[in-house]
Amino acid sequence: MKFPYRQEPSTPSAAHPTRTSVARPRIRIRLVHKDRFVDLLALVDSGADDSMFPLEVAEVLDLPLDPKNANRYGGIGSGHITAFFTEVTVDVGGIRFPL
Repeated sequence: MKFPYRQEPSTPSAAHPTRTSVARPRIRIRLVHKDRFVDLLALVDSGADDSMFPLEVAEVLDLPLDPKNANRYGGIGSGHITAFFTEVTVDVGGIRFPL
């Protein structure tokens, strides 16, 4: 599948003082669990090992979150988040697959 990048607003910074927009690979998806679903605009990271969504998505879908299936992630700086892994179906352009 190929999807176009979307131009999105960006705040100028010291590194890019004149930049007011940036192109990002975002696509519309639907996450499905049993009889519930949520539509999202997702950022595509084709090199990512895992897919993550806000906790509110799990609440809307009534996903089972088991602490045994948790993992801590860190990024830039000293902060960390805890992510819970569970199965969900994703619909991209009418094509569904487990995630």
